[in-house]
Amino acid sequence: MKMLSKMKYKKHWLLISLLVFIGLKQSNAQQEPLYTQYMFNTVSVNPAYAGTRNAMNVLLLSRIQWVGIEGAPRSYNFTMHTPLNNYKMGVGFSVLADNHGPVNNYYLNFNYAYRVNITDKMILSMGLKGGIYNYYVGLNTLDVGETDDAFTGELEKKYQPNAGLGFYLYSDRFYAGVAVPKMFQTDLGESTAATTNIGELKRHYFLMAGYIMDVNSDIKFKPSFIYKMVEGAPPSTDLTAQFLYKEVYWLGATYRIGDAIAFLANVQVNNQLMVGYSYDFSVSNLSTFNNGSHEIIISYDFDGFLKNKVKSPRYF
Repeated sequence: MKMLSKMKYKKHWLLISLLVFIGLKQSNAQQEPLYTQYMFNTVSVNPAYAGTRNAMNVLLLSRIQWVGIEGAPRSYNFTMHTPLNNYKMGVGFSVLADNHGPVNNYYLNFNYAYRVNITDKMILSMGLKGGIYNYYVGLNTLDVGETDDAFTGELEKKYQPNAGLGFYLYSDRFYAGVAVPKMFQTDLGESTAATTNIGELKRHYFLMAGYIMDVNSDIKFKPSFIYKMVEGAPPSTDLTAQFLYKEVYWLGATYRIGDAIAFLANVQVNNQLMVGYSYDFSVSNLSTFNNGSHEIIISYDFDGFLKNKVKSPRYF
């Protein structure tokens, strides 16, 4: 009897975890991948950022979240973007694998941006993105300890097109943007499991801004934030403060309100190559169940690919 009760509890725990991961209509979970180093990975959120670095940029990012929790989120992201047409346009693509528990999501996105000069130093970039998204939940991968028809087969497997848009206003010292990465809400209705119409992928809204100022001849200070909003969930805000020393070393911290504190360290190896690492530790109720989150980023601007060489590292 005790064993049956334990199995029943385990099933309930797995079901609750699964529903949180895929985002029910009543869920508080964010469905877009989470990035602590969002300020260096803007193109993954806002398509208007494509081509704004005035060089072909390639970026790799790996995030392992909530170490110590079995089935916790892991994200792997590859992006490439470059300016075209005398730097008035930008194009690029990204490939993302976002996995948590039995949920395996894969995204392929293509970005296009067009830029206009607002003033001599201020530029407005307007972007569109289109992509194909594959959502997959394999209930048969869950170990519930005994046979249960509700935990066999696939809950969802779907290739779904989607589109997004964004605006990005920037100069050498300032940026601000707004983006909707996925405009169309998708009902995860067709399923091979007994449960149907399990939930809906919600439309997300992102606001972001940052500024860099000189502290002295060697040190620069860059505050920034990103605000994420989705229907049916509380908003999420990251507040970040970073210092740049001698145009080489970035050191900073982020407070994700009510959720986590993160420390960031990035090195501008040369004008083209930047590598970075961040570590988050939870300040929410999850703090006793995990050992933090790790994120690694590598960014490279290809020199000589375009007419203008990379003369100095970009702050944004």
